[in-house]
Amino acid sequence: MEIKDNYFVDKIPKQQVRQFWGLIGWSLIRHKVLLPTFSMTQVVLALAIVYGLALLMPNMSHTDTLYLSSGAITIGIIAVGCVLAAQIVSTAKQDGVVAYQKTLPVARTKIILADVIIWSLASIPGVIMSCIAATSRFHVDLYVSPISITVIVLAQITMVLIDFSLAYWLSANAMALTTQVIMIGGLLFSPITYPADRIPFWLTSVYELLPFVPASNLIRATLFHAAPFSYLNLLVLLTWLTTAFALSLLALSKRS
Repeated sequence: MEIKDNYFVDKIPKQQVRQFWGLIGWSLIRHKVLLPTFSMTQVVLALAIVYGLALLMPNMSHTDTLYLSSGAITIGIIAVGCVLAAQIVSTAKQDGVVAYQKTLPVARTKIILADVIIWSLASIPGVIMSCIAATSRFHVDLYVSPISITVIVLAQITMVLIDFSLAYWLSANAMALTTQVIMIGGLLFSPITYPADRIPFWLTSVYELLPFVPASNLIRATLFHAAPFSYLNLLVLLTWLTTAFALSLLALSKRS
């Protein structure tokens, strides 16, 4: 009896690993056509921000180039996490895929993590193209290190989890409106592609409580060494990550 018990105990981790990789493979198959399209969209977006927005500021300072370079990376991550992926998850919810996921005999955390991995990988081409465009256009220095890579991955995961929580809890129309507001706010109003001292202080305080500007600040501080590393920004990002993960987990665990 003891041998059989040990046998089943040894088999449990292997079965869980197979389940997890199966979820990743299933998610990859479902999005195999869309992922290349999203990658190309990010490439175009990165080039448009670095080369297009620069045309609006002909006399750019070194600070402006750093904000535009780091902002291109951040906006690319936001575009995948909070806009493109959110629309796909919302469509999957309407098609019954999310309801089917709730019936699977696997941990809900595995379902979330599998999709997080897929969508985080989908935003990598945009990050790479933003870096290439920034270095070729502005000749800025990049400081690729474990901490800068960790910050980028953390930003990716946070945006994707925010996307999940929006898509799971909001209706399709409300989610579409919310994602457009996030994208327009990120491109036009929030101090991501320009210094925060150009907008009123009270508005800056609001943006610092949202995850987008802190993510941009952390990327600029670690990848470009253009600002001191702020643990407050890190705390804000981790708070949003934790909250979004909890909301996504609650939505998948909730019975219809």
